[in-house]
Amino acid sequence: MLRRAWLLFLPSLLFGMNGLAAGSSLEDFRSSESIHGLYEIDQAARAFVAAENARSNAGWTVAEPNLKTLVARCSVALDSRWGEIHLSAADGRALTRKVVEVICTKPVSGKHWTVSLRVSRAS
Repeated sequence: MLRRAWLLFLPSLLFGMNGLAAGSSLEDFRSSESIHGLYEIDQAARAFVAAENARSNAGWTVAEPNLKTLVARCSVALDSRWGEIHLSAADGRALTRKVVEVICTKPVSGKHWTVSLRVSRAS
């Protein structure tokens, strides 16, 4: 129980916010000097999906990034592309799922990073 409470409190320490209280939105997760905001990552993914939908007349929607994601601030413009994640079914079958990858090739510290966001077809 204590561990779970700590995990909920950790984002507020890292992002300097009031935690994940009811009513907080992705807009609260903006970039700082050292951390790249989930809001900006989400916006890059949404712009990519909108352009892809317009180009191919598709109906993809993108999920919000996982609020536990923490990456270094990017010093260059973010890039986005289609990607796949590989999963294993309970029966041992290998599964793949299409995602949008938001990529930073030059963070202010550390190695390059990629954040994968789930996509689905709009019904």
